[in-house]
Amino acid sequence: MSRTDDIYRPALSKTKIPTLTLDHNWHRLFTQANVTPEIKKLEKKLNSLLKEQGKINTEEKKLKAVKRKLLDEIIQLADRYDGRRDDAVQKTMDRQKEMVEECSRRLEDLGGENEDIPREIEEINRQLMLKTMEVCYKRLKDNQREIEECEKWIDEIRVKLRETIIRKQERETNTYELYSYMHNIFGRDVIDIFDMHYNPEKYRPKKKSEGYIE
Repeated sequence: MSRTDDIYRPALSKTKIPTLTLDHNWHRLFTQANVTPEIKKLEKKLNSLLKEQGKINTEEKKLKAVKRKLLDEIIQLADRYDGRRDDAVQKTMDRQKEMVEECSRRLEDLGGENEDIPREIEEINRQLMLKTMEVCYKRLKDNQREIEECEKWIDEIRVKLRETIIRKQERETNTYELYSYMHNIFGRDVIDIFDMHYNPEKYRPKKKSEGYIE
């Protein structure tokens, strides 16, 4: 028995767990988490037990129907001949009674077989649930760690982005002012001689409403 089993068995003893391999949501879990060899093995064992139980239940149902039919026929024969001696009828009734006894013996055997299977199914299903929880819990923890790493990276990038935007704004302001002063001092003709083809409006400092960051 695993340590996980020791920890959770008391808490789960009164909890009704659905048969996992019959639950569509259980199968969908493993589109988000990896199926381990242990889970595959338990899944196969559980499905095998369910199949065996289904075969027993089907055979029980058929045998009960046959037994009921035979008993009805015996009663009808007994009523029809009302105790009168008829060897052929008696032979038929004896054969049907033997068949009824055979059905009863087989039903008793099936009842014994079917008595243990539900307990096995419950136990394997519980083990499968615990292994599923282990895998999913690990996946959740891994996801949480990655989420935190992403959040940290985003926060760092956000700070760097803000710093870069501010530096860009400062360079734009400096460029605008530098060009304006040079234009005012030397005039456009001189600026054109030095091939300084700048568009002052491109570097004009933006207002807060235009996305300026302080």
